[in-house]
Amino acid sequence: MAIVRTILPRKGFVQPQHGITQYESDMDGNMALLDANVAFLSDLASVADTLVGDLGLNGVVSGFQLATSNSLYPGVTNGILYANGTRYAPTDLTLDAAPTNSTSYLFYQQENWPSSYYYRPVLAALTPGDAFIGIIVTNAAQVTNVTQATNLFGQLPVTPLGPGNFTVPHLLGRVPIGAQIRMTSPGAIWWQSPTDVDDVNLYLVASDAGVTAKVQVW
Repeated sequence: MAIVRTILPRKGFVQPQHGITQYESDMDGNMALLDANVAFLSDLASVADTLVGDLGLNGVVSGFQLATSNSLYPGVTNGILYANGTRYAPTDLTLDAAPTNSTSYLFYQQENWPSSYYYRPVLAALTPGDAFIGIIVTNAAQVTNVTQATNLFGQLPVTPLGPGNFTVPHLLGRVPIGAQIRMTSPGAIWWQSPTDVDDVNLYLVASDAGVTAKVQVW
């Protein structure tokens, strides 16, 4: 008697070989149920990536801490970011040398041409959806200063010098999708009108000198 080996289409479960026991129909039913409903971690990542892509979120989630160095290669830690609708979590991260005697803006994109990391002379991505990582300042031979990008859903401390209009760089590398003010002192801070945010700054108004707040951006 031939033994039938069936591989289910969705998840690749292999049904038990028929002709060995008397329980084939029960096992076939259980396998079919698992194949139709089980979720692997790869499925969950796909759902997350789709949601992030649909919302237009990109940027650093955690890690990617930059550091100065004795060469033109910035130090950087492993981390997690979203770019071009996809999650990226490297384990052995290497950056190219930064341009000399300049302030450069470091971005990441999914395409590898020839490197996924690239420097820009201005705070503007080459392609919408690329993730901003931070600012690199160099002299002729070294990285002398770095500034981190704001993490997705990061909080920016806000301390205006006096009442009235003021601006705060948000360091997302793109126009925020949303932002929320949380007061940390008496008084009030609110948004300017008609321009409240752009690809570089938050535009705010303070009621008094000495008021403080945190602005969460994403």
